[in-house]
Amino acid sequence: MNKDNENFTGPTFEQLPAMLAELSRKFDAFVKRPEETEAATPMGVTICAEFLTAIEGRKVTNGAVYNRVHKGMLPYRKIGAHLFFVREEILDYIHKAKKHHLIITAKQLS
Repeated sequence: MNKDNENFTGPTFEQLPAMLAELSRKFDAFVKRPEETEAATPMGVTICAEFLTAIEGRKVTNGAVYNRVHKGMLPYRKIGAHLFFVREEILDYIHKAKKHHLIITAKQLS
C-alpha cells in the first residue's frame, strides 16, 4: 500500500450508498426550490393570461382574465389598482371547481 492510501480518511465503500442517498435528497430539495418560489410569486395580468393559456391549451387574453375576475371565476389579490394572481391558488381553484360531465344519450349516438 502506498503512503497516500494510508492517510485517506474518506468514506468507506459501505458508507457510499447512504451518502449517495443523502446527496440525492439534498439535490432534489435544491431543484424543487425554484418551483416552490415560482408557485408563490404573484403574477400580473399578462403573465396570468400566459399561464392560463398553457393550462387550457387555447389563447387566454388579458381581457379574458379581467372578465373572469369580474365574474368571480378567478382568485386574485388587489393592491391599489393592480391585480395579482398566485399560481398555486389558481391551480387549487381549478382542482376544486365543480366537475362537469358530458352525458350522451343513445339518440345522440345513433
